[in-house]
Amino acid sequence: MPLALIEVCRARTDDEIEQLLQSVYEAQLMAFNVPASDRQLRYVEHDPKSFFTPPDSSENFTLITIQVYPGRTEVAKQVLYQEIIKRLGALGIQDTDIFIGLNEVPRENWCIRNGRSAP
Repeated sequence: MPLALIEVCRARTDDEIEQLLQSVYEAQLMAFNVPASDRQLRYVEHDPKSFFTPPDSSENFTLITIQVYPGRTEVAKQVLYQEIIKRLGALGIQDTDIFIGLNEVPRENWCIRNGRSAP
């Protein structure tokens, strides 16, 4: 059950937002083989004045943070990164404007429902 957060520093249309969310979702499906119903994605637009980016980035800088249970292979992680870069590239976002952070959080640190740790 990946939890994905996409953060950007410029306004986008509703269609562009949907395409970004869908792109990251599809990359997760391909790389991590998550259930198709597992859509835990968020999108946040920041004011450029409050979102510092690398000096060589453009207004398209996109920060993607994904939390997952531990256990994905290095190969699966690389597939995820490449799928995100490929899909966002098709939307006009250069690979140099994409930063992906993958956080592996132990299952006992997840509370999914009813106040219980994840199975």
